[in-house]
Amino acid sequence: MKRIYSLPAIGLLLSFLLANLIANGQTHFTVNVTGKGKPMILIHGLYCTGEVWKETVAHYQDRYECHVVTLAGFGGNAPALSDHFMEDVKNDLVAYVKEKKLKKPVIMGHSMGGFLSFWTAASAPDLFEKVIAVDGLPFLSVLQSPGATGESMKPMAENMKAAMAKQTPEQIKSNQLRILASMISSSDRVAQVAEIASKADPATQAEVMYEMFTTDLRPQVAAIQSPVLLLGAWSAYKDYGATHDGSLAAYQAQVSNIKNAKVAINDTAKHFIFYDEPAWFFETVDGFLK
Repeated sequence: MKRIYSLPAIGLLLSFLLANLIANGQTHFTVNVTGKGKPMILIHGLYCTGEVWKETVAHYQDRYECHVVTLAGFGGNAPALSDHFMEDVKNDLVAYVKEKKLKKPVIMGHSMGGFLSFWTAASAPDLFEKVIAVDGLPFLSVLQSPGATGESMKPMAENMKAAMAKQTPEQIKSNQLRILASMISSSDRVAQVAEIASKADPATQAEVMYEMFTTDLRPQVAAIQSPVLLLGAWSAYKDYGATHDGSLAAYQAQVSNIKNAKVAINDTAKHFIFYDEPAWFFETVDGFLK
């Protein structure tokens, strides 16, 4: 027999479905759970998806229940765009941990994911056992423009946002093939990540970049109570005057407001440290987790 729903019934059904989506943390990201043990949340970087953590999950899944996040508007996930998208994601991450009753998870993010890890841990200081940022910072802009503020970066960020939002999938892939060559040593990995990037929603990527360039989390991260590990890399910028000591000092300044923060700098990896120097990456993270 064909079932006919009245308008009130349809409204109730839609409300239930929406509530279920929110309760499962699916409004601004999807999650793939693998492994068993202590919970670990893994957040990817710009233009990427949770796929970049494949080898990391393989390394930890016998000891950790890995909650691999892929944000809305990334990798073919439907967009959920707003002018405060990153804050919405951060709030959903906090809600996800609480609603899934994850007991003191580790949160680890790469690049943009590191920024989100800092923000999430600062917003819920008692929620996480440890925080790991893989070349992700509380305020990216000061590395390029010392003395920058969120307000002073707005004109540049607005121009960048407008240009990024217009890109076609083909343009995204072409640009990422060029940009990723300075971020990953392996040409095969560059091709792999560029292919993932081509599926990203350009307006979402543009909004994320705008928010990261204009949001200074350095005062807020002082609220973080958990031990923090910040992994950095600088070798890709040798030709521009970057040095180990200078990079170490710049990264330490980013987390100077956190009472229990450690910085580890790799001298040979590019931005995707877990791809370029996996042995060093796992040794350093394993030591921190122990």
